[in-house]
Amino acid sequence: MASVFTKHFQYTGTDDYDTSLDEQINEFLKREGIDDKRLISIKYAGHSATGVNTYSALVVYKKD
Repeated sequence: MASVFTKHFQYTGTDDYDTSLDEQINEFLKREGIDDKRLISIKYAGHSATGVNTYSALVVYKKD
């Protein structure tokens, strides 16, 4: 029976070591071996507060 998991990613761009959401997600999917059969969805959101733009993503996936 498969279990459902989530993984949160965030990007502000204010840190020199920050990587884009797409890079973070692609690296995670590759490292975990998550293919299109195990990937349920990816949801993106963004907001701005005190002049800092923050972008977030939530990956929902299955694991056997």
